Amino acid sequence: MALAASEEPAAGQEEEPATEQVEEPATTQAEEPVTEQQHEEPAAEERDERAADEQDEPAAERHVKPVAAAWPFVISLLTSPTRAVTAFLVGTLGLVPVALFPRDTPIYSGIANTVPTVYNYTIAIVVAAAVVGAMAPRMFRTALKPWAPFLIWAAVMTVAVWGLLARDLSGLLQLGLGMLAFGIGVVSRWRERFSPLVPQLFALVAWGQLAAVLLAVAGLPLRTITGPQAIDIHGRATGLTAHPGELSKLLFFCGICVLMLPQRTRRERWTVWATLGAVFTGVFLTESRTILVAVIGMVVLFMLIELSAGRWQRRHLTILGLTGLLGLASLPWLISRFMADPTGGDRGHLMVVAFRAIGDHFLAGVGPNSYVAVVGLTDELTSTGVPVHNTFLLTAAELGVPGAILLWLPAVVVVVRAVRATIRTRGSDQAARVIVAATPGILLISLTGWGLLQGPYFAIFLLVLGYFGAWIGTAAPEQAAVEETPEEETPVVEDPDERA
Repeated sequence: MALAASEEPAAGQEEEPATEQVEEPATTQAEEPVTEQQHEEPAAEERDERAADEQDEPAAERHVKPVAAAWPFVISLLTSPTRAVTAFLVGTLGLVPVALFPRDTPIYSGIANTVPTVYNYTIAIVVAAAVVGAMAPRMFRTALKPWAPFLIWAAVMTVAVWGLLARDLSGLLQLGLGMLAFGIGVVSRWRERFSPLVPQLFALVAWGQLAAVLLAVAGLPLRTITGPQAIDIHGRATGLTAHPGELSKLLFFCGICVLMLPQRTRRERWTVWATLGAVFTGVFLTESRTILVAVIGMVVLFMLIELSAGRWQRRHLTILGLTGLLGLASLPWLISRFMADPTGGDRGHLMVVAFRAIGDHFLAGVGPNSYVAVVGLTDELTSTGVPVHNTFLLTAAELGVPGAILLWLPAVVVVVRAVRATIRTRGSDQAARVIVAATPGILLISLTGWGLLQGPYFAIFLLVLGYFGAWIGTAAPEQAAVEETPEEETPVVEDPDERA
């Protein structure tokens, strides 16, 4: 059976202005302090909780209304070019990715369109790269160094083998934008002096997508899907994206960021729980089997790593309860979808075709973004616009095995550093713990589909990976700001491997 119903859609540095040095209250620390009092009986915890919250929050902050509390965040965006362009980038990637030129291109099932296409997030990535590159050139060059081997390989293959076909250049543009996003994420994290921006922004994206979903349920859709695909996805949420699979992947990355939001006070804990609930609700309404398993696995593994170090707190019961509720509520549609398509269509046949293509083009591949066009000449199913549903096999077939290894090597390095940091700190390094917990889900998504390479999702993946990878082994932004001496005019820049 063909995969027509697949979840994959067709297709010398300067400091920032002094105004950014304003510190937020210490309520944004990444984790709750672990003390012996946390292991007292529940009654004692309940009795002391309000007093603890009051100690965590400054007196002026206890009576600030939510709207007024948002002003420091808004001011930080207006006074910091780096934070402003990062916010613009996340907004275009997660809420309104729009093709600008050309607007109409032939339908093609690849990692990009048949011709290089400028999206609003293309402009956002270029502008953000220019800003962070101008304000922190040495940082930006250091962040992009891991991709130098692949870029050299791609340049040699383009001249010697692939050529300058518009289709191949479109694929290279797609991959290049992802690499720039990775560098932007790294520099954004290294230059932060107060509340972590990227997790907050993706939390807002999750709420925005949920609002779009609920409006569609109420009969007021902000985006309508038409054509044959509309029949396949009937009854499943798409939000502001073009496919339930796209929305679910986006929400998965939002979930990664939610796990990094601070939970020191009652208000912060409720914010995290509510936002995690928004992510769960969106995933539930997409009816995406892969992402459901990925999200549940990520949250459970994150909690288990934290609990293994003896940091048991009552908030874990809330998060695990929300996760269990998501799983139970999803059982009806999960069973229904598995009964309708237990094997995932013709994935077995497509993998055989992919392995054959890799064997025939082991060194250079068929060219970036050219799998369907080239392999489709010898396989009927592929010619209909159905590539292999495996991200790693697809990159190996298109870029050659050496090219695929060089493409994924920087991500592997980040994951290895996260695993080492998690073991060394017994899970107290929260950024490392998040990466470790998310890795099985990312692998599952990559092994069962190819949409991670498509559209804005490759850039989202590498932006988040770069940001959290740069967070490993570093203090919270507020702590770093306090520890800085007034005489310092530039932050110390270190290579990521040295910082490990």
